[in-house]
Amino acid sequence: MASKEIRNQIIRYIIYLFFVLGLTALAFYLTIGNSISQIIEILENANLWFILVILVIVFGCIIFRSISVYFLTRIFEKKYFFHRSIAIDQIGSLYRMVTPAGLGGHVMEAYTYSKQGVKISNALSVLAMYSIIYQVVLILYGIITIVIKRDLINEIGFIPITFNESGPVQIPLWLLVAIGFSFNILSIGFIFLISYWNGFFRFIRGPIVTLLSKIKLVKDTNVTRENLDVAIVNFRSNLKTLYRNLLVTIICVISFFAYITISYSVPYFCGLSLGNTSTNANFWDSVLLGNLHQMVTCIIPIPGSSVVSELFFLKLFFPSTGPVFYDTEEIARASLLLWRGLMFIFPLLIACLYTIVYRPRKRICDENNENKDLKE
Repeated sequence: MASKEIRNQIIRYIIYLFFVLGLTALAFYLTIGNSISQIIEILENANLWFILVILVIVFGCIIFRSISVYFLTRIFEKKYFFHRSIAIDQIGSLYRMVTPAGLGGHVMEAYTYSKQGVKISNALSVLAMYSIIYQVVLILYGIITIVIKRDLINEIGFIPITFNESGPVQIPLWLLVAIGFSFNILSIGFIFLISYWNGFFRFIRGPIVTLLSKIKLVKDTNVTRENLDVAIVNFRSNLKTLYRNLLVTIICVISFFAYITISYSVPYFCGLSLGNTSTNANFWDSVLLGNLHQMVTCIIPIPGSSVVSELFFLKLFFPSTGPVFYDTEEIARASLLLWRGLMFIFPLLIACLYTIVYRPRKRICDENNENKDLKE
């Protein structure tokens, strides 16, 4: 990318960053409500040992994600170092958290790879394989959650959403979960379908592209079809690479399962730190409820799912019907502030700081084919 284009993108991302922080501040204000004094008192008496556990989890999430980046990149770059994979993870995390639907993440990850000296074709393959494995693990976790927590979904029943003064609209929780789970499946399942079902691919490539062209959503049908052909070839190639490197694939699957498990367990430790004693609160309930939370909020294109994430957290962990995860509403609200602060704002600041100070060193070959590190 041209440096001017990168600068313009960075300016846009800074604007996104302040937009996300503003939305999060609004969500905190809506969350606190009239209970600010009680919530502050609860937070002041928090058990710092459990907060330390959460901080360990934050850095553990970074490590587990970086493990997948590292081993996938090593398929193409045998002398790739682990600290470089952390840089890819942190820079990608920053731009995913501050851009709508996280669209800026892969762009800046690919750019960082190029600055590290990794071929852009290899970088795109790594990012594609990373997404494939992560989506598959997320789907498997979703199936486990729906099977185990189907009774809870029915017990909670409806999620009241207030749009105006006429009163809340009762939206079935199962519908929200179904939409979110379908979104997770379609994000990867659609590519599998058009890659291995030739009839479906011909249907997409022919009538669908033609239809999109007629309604002005596609400008050039020939270019679109060529791009589809290239995308399918690349997808099949990446899958073959994962099959050939089965040990790497297994390591990535394990690391993603570990990442999802510990990251979704944080509401449990937030409750412990704030003195929660509810019999409905345990480690695995937190993990499964956190996964339900992800299924619903993943369909929200707002950066970081701000506002929606906070409000749905309360509806899920402290519902008006069904078992509640926290003893009181004040503990639930305080846990939300702690969870959002340590699992979104804190990682966002870490990623931002890392992106500012990181200076990639690019490996090149001199005339004698000896590898050297050059500082950009």
